[in-house]
Amino acid sequence: MNGLDIDGTLPGQEIEEDEELSDDIRRENEEVSSTSKSLGNWDGDEHELREEESLRGWLYLVAGAGYGTLVVYLILVIQQGMNIPILSSGEVISNKSGALSTALLISAMVYVTIWFFMSGKDHSFFTEDPDKAKFYAGIIGLASLVIIAISWEDFQREMIVSAILTSISTWSYIRSAQMKG
Repeated sequence: MNGLDIDGTLPGQEIEEDEELSDDIRRENEEVSSTSKSLGNWDGDEHELREEESLRGWLYLVAGAGYGTLVVYLILVIQQGMNIPILSSGEVISNKSGALSTALLISAMVYVTIWFFMSGKDHSFFTEDPDKAKFYAGIIGLASLVIIAISWEDFQREMIVSAILTSISTWSYIRSAQMKG
């Protein structure tokens, strides 16, 4: 056994480890493995991209349907007094202008709250402190809850329906817009 050992040293010779060399070898191996993974999953990445585009399409569909239903609800059910299944209770609204303005106000406040919470940090106003957008979302959200509490007796159905339609539509729209970028 006078030959070289497995590590390339002679018997009794101490091993000098060259850390730079091992780092270079490790980096080269990582680059090769990441390249082979990306080449191996090329079809998978394309499939994920198609699924994401499909999900974005469905989210846009939900947002459009929700906003469309909100407009129908505000105009036909509240303002015109039509009896549409699911959207109306069948009772005639005595104070149409109050119900319409309260429903519009709640819809606008819910929209702004969700916008501040989900994508307000991207606005140039919040570049120094992006978390400040969530602070404003909390303030506006709390204010809308106070308005709901104050007007609960008179316009509970109008506020609930408009808030639900606005929140689902706004969340879907903002989420789909975020998936694009």
